[in-house]
Amino acid sequence: MSDEIKSFSKVAVLYGGSSSEREISLITGKAVFESLQSKGVEVILIDTIEPFIEVLKTEKVSHAWIALHGSDGEDGKIQSLLDMLNIKYTGSDPITCSITMNKYFTKSILKSSGFKTPEFIVVDSSTQYKNIIKELKEPFVLKQCSEGSSIGIFIIKSEEDFISRYLEIENNTDWIIAEEFMKGDEYTSTFLAGEILPLIKIKAKNHEFYDYQAKYLSDETEYICPCGLSSEAELRINNECKKAFELFNTKGWGRLDFFIDASFNPNILEINTVPGMTKHSLVPMSAMQAGIDFDSLCYKILESSD
Repeated sequence: MSDEIKSFSKVAVLYGGSSSEREISLITGKAVFESLQSKGVEVILIDTIEPFIEVLKTEKVSHAWIALHGSDGEDGKIQSLLDMLNIKYTGSDPITCSITMNKYFTKSILKSSGFKTPEFIVVDSSTQYKNIIKELKEPFVLKQCSEGSSIGIFIIKSEEDFISRYLEIENNTDWIIAEEFMKGDEYTSTFLAGEILPLIKIKAKNHEFYDYQAKYLSDETEYICPCGLSSEAELRINNECKKAFELFNTKGWGRLDFFIDASFNPNILEINTVPGMTKHSLVPMSAMQAGIDFDSLCYKILESSD
């Protein structure tokens, strides 16, 4: 065992939790746990749906590998708790996580900083449909502000559709936004230890967009890496994506989802501070293209917690 690995006295992989993304987190956490074990790291697996603070203390955990998706791991609460416990952790700090978890905050900051993002407005029960389509045209996208994995996202094509979908999600979230519908293939950019890994192009076959089923359940979704863009275009996009990650002070790792316009500028949808690590996940795919296998990727993310 190398001195580098010995520096991690005990690592806890935090996974599961109670958010709507629990099932994905369970897969991510187990995969990360097994990978760190294979690297010789002393590691324990903790499902945060159970009381876990005393476990962290009694086990004398020095580092936490956060594998919690959604509100459990990406809104800054777990990061704040670990800061109070003086436990180092993977990923970004509480402020970055709390901002990027909220799509309205993220898009507002991107727009005010000169980045492209699909047009959007906040909607509530008093918002008139005619005012939405005046701003965004039809169809448009209805989104919960603080959900991940494309949960609570709908393509709206009529007023009746808007009313029913809004009622479906209005009690599940803080804010709801209507967003300009973007045509074409989606792309994703991976941030790892200050560098941008190869881009991935996503073709969600038989789906209107890259939704939950296309992400985690469908075997028909096509992931293209290398993405097929020219080296010049990919470099330009990578530079913009890196600036966006840096704007939010992203640390360790992350993923940014976007469309591209005719001039090869990224039109940014959102930033994820704890991306998935399942067999369908994009970060491991991008890392593999860069010559980083899954076990090494998990360890590099752990290294970034120091």
